Amino acid sequence: MARTRLLFACLALAAPIVPATAQAVPLPASGLVLSVRPEMGTLSTTVLTCEPAGGPHKNAKQACADLIPVDGDFTRMEPAADAACTMELNTTKAKLRGKWRGKKVVFEQEYSNPCVMRVHTGKVFDF
Repeated sequence: MARTRLLFACLALAAPIVPATAQAVPLPASGLVLSVRPEMGTLSTTVLTCEPAGGPHKNAKQACADLIPVDGDFTRMEPAADAACTMELNTTKAKLRGKWRGKKVVFEQEYSNPCVMRVHTGKVFDF
């Protein structure tokens, strides 16, 4: 028992001498409010948080994985090459507002139908 106390006392005295290890600075939170409104349909809204992925977005992990390589700008994402959509006309508005790594982001775009929207935005608006 006395040895244990002596050991803890020595460790307590030595602790200030040991330099603190550098810790990685965490990335600022990324939180986005997403909404989709098809002309023939109802408004859908959800929240997506990244780093770490979460929120009620049903594909949060994949949506964040799609956004990270393009630094939150999904307009820079490559459309899915193997996707096929019908020629259906159902104008769909996609809106995004929030913060990406601490920077304010706002986006609004119209697509000819929900399928075309998903081809261009990956899992981001697939909720």
